[in-house]
Amino acid sequence: MAERSPRDEALAWWEEQIEREKYAGAAEDLPPAAAERYLRDNALLALTPGGWGWVVLGPAHPEADSALRQNYWRLVSEALRIYAPAVIDRISAVRLYMGEASTPPLLHVTHASSASERKLEVVPGLTVYLRPAAPRPEPRIVAEEMVVDGVTLHVSPPVRVLLSLTVTDIRDHRDLVLTWLQSLVLAQPELEQAYERNPRPVLLERIGHLAEAVGNRRLAEQVRRIATAFHRTRPSRTHTGVGRDLVIPRYISAQPSLREPWLDRFRAKLARAAEVSAEVIRETGVDLSPAPVDSILRQARTAKAEDTYHSTTIEGYRITREHVRAVLAGTALDSPDRAEMERLMALRGYSQAFERTVAFAAEADGGARLSEGMVLDLFVELWGPSVDAEIMTAAELRGWRQAPVYIRGSAYVPPAPGKVPQMMRVWADSLNQLEMDAVSRAAVAHWAFVHVHPFMDGNGRLSRLLMNLILCSAGLPWTIIRAEERREYFDALEQADIREDYAPFARFVATRVARAAEMR
Repeated sequence: MAERSPRDEALAWWEEQIEREKYAGAAEDLPPAAAERYLRDNALLALTPGGWGWVVLGPAHPEADSALRQNYWRLVSEALRIYAPAVIDRISAVRLYMGEASTPPLLHVTHASSASERKLEVVPGLTVYLRPAAPRPEPRIVAEEMVVDGVTLHVSPPVRVLLSLTVTDIRDHRDLVLTWLQSLVLAQPELEQAYERNPRPVLLERIGHLAEAVGNRRLAEQVRRIATAFHRTRPSRTHTGVGRDLVIPRYISAQPSLREPWLDRFRAKLARAAEVSAEVIRETGVDLSPAPVDSILRQARTAKAEDTYHSTTIEGYRITREHVRAVLAGTALDSPDRAEMERLMALRGYSQAFERTVAFAAEADGGARLSEGMVLDLFVELWGPSVDAEIMTAAELRGWRQAPVYIRGSAYVPPAPGKVPQMMRVWADSLNQLEMDAVSRAAVAHWAFVHVHPFMDGNGRLSRLLMNLILCSAGLPWTIIRAEERREYFDALEQADIREDYAPFARFVATRVARAAEMR
């Protein structure tokens, strides 16, 4: 039999990976060098920096950087296999236990394959940091299995994660750790055994003080019993830094746990975003003096054509202002081209959702009160014309999304569909209860809505309508985010989602409200 050429060998290997649905792997699984070179030269294979891992490219993932990012957790799984036994640990494990599947800039992994530290890059800026397990009395790795984004990963058990946290982990990720501790439940014998293996008296006392501050009395008492059994003296609060270096915010300590850590976490994010946004609004000096709502709504209708154009264009629809004018004028719309009908029905749906938003603002007395029903009504208005045109089915408009969703070009991964109903309830309740000015409320509502991403599509347009509902019902002008501002807009949302830095988005919204006020 004739020997296969590098091209034939490369294509056979590539087709095998696609057939097996193995889209990522380790260097040891690659074909021979000549075949590998053919795949890379023909954009069928992308390697990680250093070549330790790979992903296959194709129609679904044509760009190397994007494909590596989208297969992040598959590559992490390969790294854990290469350095087995290995587990995700420290603050990275806390994130996973809190249900956060976004790709972190630095992922902490503990391994016992050697005594060496390793840093593996997925792409520049996304690093897997592997450190050896402490040899007390011998390296020992215990793992729990967790499915993240469809990939099974090995994660350190909660009790071991708790005793692996550093003061830097706690200080830099304070709200994450506090909301995790708020409802953390551990077995006393398991905690005692883990502490006996890894005795850290200052950390233990710090955890006890934090648990008590956030209302987890059971955990605080468990820590007290262990500290008494293992040590004659206990570190003071001054030594642990709680109350001085580690300040417990009232938006966590004053709120009883909802007994769902990820829900406590979301509620804390909303409260923190409200604090930061209010401070930014004060610094920007935006004029918050309200005008009569009827005059504001007249201004809104004047802005409708421009808002429809920009809000729809931001989402990638190829439309013209002529399309917008035709739709708003009520011109009969029909086209044999499905893509054009999708665009036209998107415009008609936005027009209807816009009018519904204005009606909600007119009915509000001194400020709109948000509700889940209001959001669902706007969603039906947005997509109703697409259902009538048989582009979508009526079943797609019945309630919150039922499947995972991913945001193109973003490292942020929205919550699993099963969490959406509870998160939307907390979204509405928190925004109705938190004390803040209208611009801050509009900014937080806007960001938090796309953070939850309650629908498969239309989240961006709905978030901008809800932002304007809050503004207009408070006597502030209808505010347009222009298509040419798309990159700055998305970058600010990304910083809030990934880095929990809410200031850039609050500032972005405030400057657009100020611009709209100047044009009144």
